[in-house]
Amino acid sequence: MRTLLKEVDGIDWGDGAVMNCKWRGPKLKDVLDSAGINVQDLKGAHVALACYKTQVQGSEWYGGSIELDRALRDSADVLIALEMNGKPLPISHGFPVRIIVPGVSGCRSVKWVDEITVQSEESSNLYQRYDYKRLPPEATDKESAKQYWDLTPALQDMPINSVIAEPQNGDTIRLPLSGEIEIKGYALPQGDQGPVVKVECSIDEGQTWEAAQILSGNGLEAKWCWALWKATVQLPKGKKQRVLSRATDKGGNVQTGKPVRWHSLLQLIKTICRSDDAQVWNLRGVGYDGYGESRDLNVV
Repeated sequence: MRTLLKEVDGIDWGDGAVMNCKWRGPKLKDVLDSAGINVQDLKGAHVALACYKTQVQGSEWYGGSIELDRALRDSADVLIALEMNGKPLPISHGFPVRIIVPGVSGCRSVKWVDEITVQSEESSNLYQRYDYKRLPPEATDKESAKQYWDLTPALQDMPINSVIAEPQNGDTIRLPLSGEIEIKGYALPQGDQGPVVKVECSIDEGQTWEAAQILSGNGLEAKWCWALWKATVQLPKGKKQRVLSRATDKGGNVQTGKPVRWHSLLQLIKTICRSDDAQVWNLRGVGYDGYGESRDLNVV
């Protein structure tokens, strides 16, 4: 999920933030069906979600939106969540009510929801229009990014990903007599393409791959869940060793470490959300789908 390229503009979230728990509440689809929908262009319509309870950085309110088509799709499982892990929502997770959009960037799962609106275009909020977008690598700073914000789609489906949790970057590892070490981590499917069906590790910069054992999260009921995994590899002694991981999901999406570049705005618009293209560096560091990595390992 995270490889060392160069600094991004914003908070460094490391390997990112992910939540895997049980949510309970009515489906947004059922509430919208009951309320009735009156929108001319259903194809381009969005369901906008807003919280006015507090100011946020750069805006008087926080909001986001998802496509109406997604909200009305029963299989998308978009919830108006009232409970988390069998208990009422904690305040820090959105009490009394929040939205959960599984498989989608967490920025669309708005907490402390005050208003739900069906409208003909996406949310006007700053965090929908001018943040959480996979800008092209030509956008190297805030000034050069300005020309791309309106051309780049808002991040929705998250790409397939995997993370190596153990060992961590810079760890010193004492090699046992067997010459083998254990690698552990988790993997996430792309959007609604779960579950994760395969995870692999490489100790030779991706030339060869060894299958990992998926411990949980690969059943039919685990469409939205992470998959916990472990692998045993023969890592040679030495400094600056690196281990990579990649995942494959039920939809056939495979994590890749091959960067792509866009040579024109037209190509950018056509390819920026394609699942078969690895994401190169982007200014905000969002939606990165390079290999999982544990680097600078000292094996003694």
